[in-house]
Amino acid sequence: MMSPRLMSVLGSMVAVERMFWKLRELIDGDSSILPDVRETLHVILDAKLLSAKDKIMSDARAAIDATPDLPQAVRERAYSSLDSAMKMFMASEPHRTQDLLSEIGMLSAHRKMH
Repeated sequence: MMSPRLMSVLGSMVAVERMFWKLRELIDGDSSILPDVRETLHVILDAKLLSAKDKIMSDARAAIDATPDLPQAVRERAYSSLDSAMKMFMASEPHRTQDLLSEIGMLSAHRKMH
């Protein structure tokens, strides 16, 4: 069972993923964007997405650290859960994230993804 805090972190990660995928769809759907510009935009999006995920994880760690009365065992489980979430969502391969979101029902089968 996941803690409400971890669920919130994961929810934030999914929301960020969805926003970036929507931007990708808009870029790919606009035929006026030249292929080399499109590729550059995707590279920029990848970097910004990783940065946003890192910020979410940093904020989650700060929240754990800001809870002084948290028992050590609970603190360690919280960090372990964040580490697992980070491994899942910080994958450098966009397809991995797409597959993960599909598995948990966050994406419809008909959406075009990279």
